[in-house]
Amino acid sequence: GQPAGLARVRAGMERRYAELREYLESAMTRQASALLISGAEKYSGVPLTTLYFGSGNHLEYVLGLLFREYRVVEEHRHLNAWQARRWVDGYRNKVDLVTADLPWPYHRVLAGRGMLEAPAWVNQKLQLPETWDGVLAQLRSSARGEDLRKVRKHGLDYRIVHDEEAIRRFYDEMYVPHLTNRFGGAAYIEPEWRVRYCAESGALMQILRDGEVVAGQVLFGNRQSLQSLWTGTSGGEFGQQSQGVFPALYYFGLLYAFEGGYHEADYCGSRPLLSDGIFQLKRRWGGQVYDGWSRDTLFFLPTNLGQGNLSFLSHHALIARCRQDLVGKVFLGTEPIRPADVVRVEQVYSTTGLRAIKLYSLQPPSPEALDAARATPGIELVDLSGEAQAAAAYCRR
Repeated sequence: GQPAGLARVRAGMERRYAELREYLESAMTRQASALLISGAEKYSGVPLTTLYFGSGNHLEYVLGLLFREYRVVEEHRHLNAWQARRWVDGYRNKVDLVTADLPWPYHRVLAGRGMLEAPAWVNQKLQLPETWDGVLAQLRSSARGEDLRKVRKHGLDYRIVHDEEAIRRFYDEMYVPHLTNRFGGAAYIEPEWRVRYCAESGALMQILRDGEVVAGQVLFGNRQSLQSLWTGTSGGEFGQQSQGVFPALYYFGLLYAFEGGYHEADYCGSRPLLSDGIFQLKRRWGGQVYDGWSRDTLFFLPTNLGQGNLSFLSHHALIARCRQDLVGKVFLGTEPIRPADVVRVEQVYSTTGLRAIKLYSLQPPSPEALDAARATPGIELVDLSGEAQAAAAYCRR
């Protein structure tokens, strides 16, 4: 085989070439598809129809948010991404929900046209002060308490490795199975060369229990930031074997970044859902939300507030773009907003990096709820009861 140094040089050249190719492919003419889909909404089971227009990059993810089962009624392939507006306008009166999935720069066709606009992925990062106590102070109490107790209770430790065989085992036996088990058809699996390059150039952190490797993550230093790029477990991640593993990945990764003199721990991408489990875990560990990690944008436009859309919106607290900022959108449906809702949303969803979390309801908020919102920075109440087109107002306001 090649000497290790030459292999790393070759892997680096392959990485730069692939990234340049991805960028150019995104900027050049991009084909898109339009799918008319009918199915049962994921939580209520009531009928829901949607038009999906886009690149297909996040099709499985979008369908996983919307449906428990579905069928494709119409399929139009080999379209130009610039045609997005025409397809959206042509179907908005024929379906319950219009969705679009567009890469840069094609997202500009729909931006600012009344659809809810969400980055396909958001970034979560933690700025590291000069003292370890200062780092811990930025974590949620649940991370400092419950999570760290799990790490100690299960005797977890870590080591850093760079050898090729360990990296291959991580990719084949941890990273790929973990993503496949968690996301199914919506999983995006990075090519092995990319994971190998970053692990060899950065580090592979192995999490150990009694000397046995139970999880790992690839860490890669980029200027003053340490990125936690890819994670995997040794299997059984929802059983006894997984106890404390995910807190250990965050704790030891954060410790490694601090001791390495980095100014920032970059937890990388999360889906734009306040309720997403991975988003919530990174939030516990102090992750501040940023836009710009993904070149892809998701668009949603409910055309009515029938039972299917009510269920979809109330079960998905989406992170959306609002001019230059990010906001959280929590839809309470036909229930009036109560003071307890304000308290719960602040406790469960409030995250640094969001300009505000907006609570929407088709009922006017009570005076007590308004008082609670005024006393809670970052929480805004939106009354949709007087809107002639409440679904459009939810997207716009």
